[in-house]
Amino acid sequence: MKIKAGEKLDEIELPEVSGNIFKLSGTKGKRVLLTFYRVAGCSFCNLRLMEFKKNSEQFGDNFVHVGVFHSPIDNLKRTMNKHGELPFTILADEHFKYFKKYEVERSIGKLLMTLLLKSHKIFPAIFKGFIPMPIKGYFDIAVTDILINEEGIVQEVFYAKKDSADHFSFDKVKTFSRGG
Repeated sequence: MKIKAGEKLDEIELPEVSGNIFKLSGTKGKRVLLTFYRVAGCSFCNLRLMEFKKNSEQFGDNFVHVGVFHSPIDNLKRTMNKHGELPFTILADEHFKYFKKYEVERSIGKLLMTLLLKSHKIFPAIFKGFIPMPIKGYFDIAVTDILINEEGIVQEVFYAKKDSADHFSFDKVKTFSRGG
């Protein structure tokens, strides 16, 4: 089922790269950006994480970012270690359970559009070693962003439209994180 504004998501329970088990219900009372990314080494996904880490002080105090990757936990840990300490939660959905449940799209066409239109933007991520090799998961995932309010209700959802690296803008997330 595709996620819609006004809904409350069922419990999501997945392993964190920290070794803990994450439960979405544990974020109640916080504003949440829940993002379904691609695979651990995806240059585009890691570029987004680099941007969020670099600018994390701009987010509100009551905000958490939760990133879900379609990767085995060991592969995800190795990749996330390249970032150093991250100010958000990274999860492994190795079996594609929640991607499938929430109809996160797989699209070769959107992946090709990303490679054609945005490849020049990923050099900072590539220079830091974020190269999706070996690919352990579906690389054709079209990312999905979900904004969840303090009551656990989906405020807005964005399924990638024109390419597979299509997200809410940083400014939109920042405004949401501050209660706007």
